[in-house]
Amino acid sequence: MNRPSGKTLDWNSQRLQRTVVLALLGLFLLNCVFSVVGKTQTYDEPYHLAYGLDILSGNSTRFDDSKMPFSAFNALPERIASLLPVNSLSKALSKLFYARLVTILFSILVAFLVFYWSRSLYGFLPALLSLLLFVFDPNIIAHSQLATTDLYALGTITLACYCLWRFAHRRTLWNGLLCAFALGISQLAKYTSVALYPLFLITLFLYDLPSLLSSLKLQAAKAIKSILLKYLGYSAIAIVVSVLIINLGFLFNHTFLSFGDYVFRSGFFQTLQEKLPVLNKVPVPVPYPYLQGLDWVMQRENNDPVYLLGVLHHGVGFMGYYFIASFFKVPIATQIITVTAVVVFLLDRKRRQNFLANEMFLLIPMTFFMIYFNFFYNAQVGIRFYLVIFPLLYVFAGHLFIGAENFSVVLKASTLLLLTYLVVSVFSYFPYYLSYFNEVVWNRTQAYKYLADSNLDWGADGAQLERYLAAHPDAIYAPDHPVAFHPIPGRLVIEVNDLLGIVKDPQEYAWLRNNFEPVGTVAYSYLIYQISPQEISNLCATTNYCK
Repeated sequence: MNRPSGKTLDWNSQRLQRTVVLALLGLFLLNCVFSVVGKTQTYDEPYHLAYGLDILSGNSTRFDDSKMPFSAFNALPERIASLLPVNSLSKALSKLFYARLVTILFSILVAFLVFYWSRSLYGFLPALLSLLLFVFDPNIIAHSQLATTDLYALGTITLACYCLWRFAHRRTLWNGLLCAFALGISQLAKYTSVALYPLFLITLFLYDLPSLLSSLKLQAAKAIKSILLKYLGYSAIAIVVSVLIINLGFLFNHTFLSFGDYVFRSGFFQTLQEKLPVLNKVPVPVPYPYLQGLDWVMQRENNDPVYLLGVLHHGVGFMGYYFIASFFKVPIATQIITVTAVVVFLLDRKRRQNFLANEMFLLIPMTFFMIYFNFFYNAQVGIRFYLVIFPLLYVFAGHLFIGAENFSVVLKASTLLLLTYLVVSVFSYFPYYLSYFNEVVWNRTQAYKYLADSNLDWGADGAQLERYLAAHPDAIYAPDHPVAFHPIPGRLVIEVNDLLGIVKDPQEYAWLRNNFEPVGTVAYSYLIYQISPQEISNLCATTNYCK
């Protein structure tokens, strides 16, 4: 009697594991490449690339607040092109696509790091879940395609946290230097990384706390001295390596300039100069543009317009902004998985037994950034700033799949259904991932009522607008027409951020925003209105907009 020849996948097969991981990374690459083709520059990409070219030319002097040395990687293809004879290769390298390709390739490395760390903690199938959550995150896909520094911040912070975890478990000089190096390069990506210094010290101390307490019980005085010397050594290495890397990144531009010679804009640094004059004679061991940029960022944070749920604030953020933004911008399937991972972790004592050894290195920075961005950060112009927590969250969520091979048939089927829903939801926005909203916002023409700015429109869809206007010659693109304060009938097309008053006077399109609903969109970034002469007549008869 012949037995059935059906086979099940052997997830312990190294060949199968490599194939699956490479397939997912390849899919991520193709998705990023094909969805970015034909898109115009975002509002700030020209400035990132300009600063990157300046760095490559030996000039790190600032002309903008948040542009960082990591942009030199995006500018490298154009710089190489400028050194070549004018031919097809140099013309290709000078295109925006190749600048963006650098970020895409970097993001693939981050995706692999998420997989690698999760596998080190929980095994292959949990790591596969972590990788799936990363490569099918529309927000990560969107910003992986751009020549900006949001993905560099996300990646370098994740790398630094991983290196700290590794160093905590194996206190070798190599691991220590690697951690200090990762901490240092994170400072060249975004000022968000400054918070890692105290966070790392606290996290490492908590990891060591049980053994430190044991040492104190035996020889209190000697133990305290040993502990202090050890942590002073850690701090010294981290600071020295970081300062060296920051100086290299900013090309030693006016390093050791006295604090009093800085021209600050923010109230924080101006107060330090005024209230603590003793600091003014202290030479600053980092380049002038590094501290200058931090000062400018702090000053600008209190001036940016912030939009949420139909309300526009100037210079003041919304409490819980990123919790709300994530509710709309993160796929529902991802939210279900990550929330379940948190709940299971809290309820399952067995899973928490290695918290100090493992999960703490994920949850402490995650928790800090969640609190900081939601309650203390004012420049809430998009979920892109919040992306730094996502890789850490996805690594942590991997624990949910520990023992996945032993899940019941119902649980396996539910998981497959949920992951299928994730993929379908994300691909339904191809190629406009920046504008992704989950199915809570079912009518995509209404997304602007919840979030805007870089959550919805960041200037990358100009080519789609041109095609639409060419196909509809009767359409009126509002910014090019005297329609702002003067209601007119017709097919109107207007950019979301113009409509809401984020980049223009909020009163300019108040008549349109407050009285009419869009009937469609162009690439989700531009709203289409179809207004009849009778509707304008009624508006003029009942309001003051026409006077």
